[in-house]
Amino acid sequence: MTSPRPTGSAPVTTPPTAPTASPPPPRTQDDAGPATRNESALHPSEQAPLGASPPGAPRRGAGTLAGDLLRQYSLLALLIASVVFYATWSKTSGVFPTVPNFQNIAGSQSVLAVLTLGLLIPMVSGNLDLSVGSTAGMASIFSAAAFAHGQVPLPVGILIGVAVGAVVGLVNGFIVTRFQIDPFIVTLGTASVILGIVDWYTKGLAIVQGIPQSLVTFGGSNRFGIPSTMYVLVLVGFAVWYLLEQTPFGRNLHAIGSNKAAARLVGIRVERDTCTAFILSGSFAGLAGVLLLARSGAGNPTVGQSFTLTAIAAAFLGAASFKLGRLNVLGTLVAIFFLAVNITGLTFAGVSNWISEVFTGLSLVLAVAFATVLSRPRKHKAAKDATPA
Repeated sequence: MTSPRPTGSAPVTTPPTAPTASPPPPRTQDDAGPATRNESALHPSEQAPLGASPPGAPRRGAGTLAGDLLRQYSLLALLIASVVFYATWSKTSGVFPTVPNFQNIAGSQSVLAVLTLGLLIPMVSGNLDLSVGSTAGMASIFSAAAFAHGQVPLPVGILIGVAVGAVVGLVNGFIVTRFQIDPFIVTLGTASVILGIVDWYTKGLAIVQGIPQSLVTFGGSNRFGIPSTMYVLVLVGFAVWYLLEQTPFGRNLHAIGSNKAAARLVGIRVERDTCTAFILSGSFAGLAGVLLLARSGAGNPTVGQSFTLTAIAAAFLGAASFKLGRLNVLGTLVAIFFLAVNITGLTFAGVSNWISEVFTGLSLVLAVAFATVLSRPRKHKAAKDATPA
């Protein structure tokens, strides 16, 4: 029985309830998408460790894991093997495995390393800067001239060198982006112009007077057994790594290098970021010029341009390790010291001076070929696994 409704009262109504959504059915292998989350979308702490198979993938054997490690760390293994070889070879064992020799290699290569790390920034966006070596040389000359003739304080002289590089980078970036000219042609022409300016200003003579002794002392000193310039290299390396891997600007450069048209379609300001990359490259080249001045104690008008080929070779050689096929900071640093160790060892063995250029070029070609050969089995296996049964 139901209770009678009171007279004159409004009818009692029950508000409709929203229909409850039923949970979606579980994902199966017949569904269009995978049943598990995309591995790349996971937080870094949730992603599978290096060499581990993603969820649902067939377990990878020891041979596959060993091949992956060999592909990623081949250049580092070659560097270690080179050090061991020259340390035990009868022609070099007496002079190569010494602390002063390793300090000299580390200190001298820090200039080239700073230059090359700056070069990575436009290279990631698909642009090659052939003027970095000449820019470093001109920055060294202008800093030396500011110290010798202008009697400027040490920080001002350093900033002048960096500013000279930034101006060269701005000119390169403006011409490339404004007039849509191939950066290879633009920077090659810029390098030639710089050589002419340096030769006109110095008349072929080095600037040796007026360089601050504190700068020269810094360039040749060691702190805790490590060359002082190496600490600058560590800071620059971290800055470039963070810029390219952890910032939106770095991701934009990678997108531009992969597909410029697609990057423009998704809203990336291609011209602005490309010009900024050239400015940063020039700035680091200017800093390398100041370090060169600190290491040599003089502004030499003939030394800068020799860095360009080695810097480009080291950048491409570094892409054959750690991140296979991708320009990366750690691989570039290993490549620089791999080249330096072998050239130094061959020099101690009495090989002619021309071997350094030959070794640099051959190392680049052979390393890229080696990485390509190692990557083929992985591609074939991936294609085989993707073939439906």
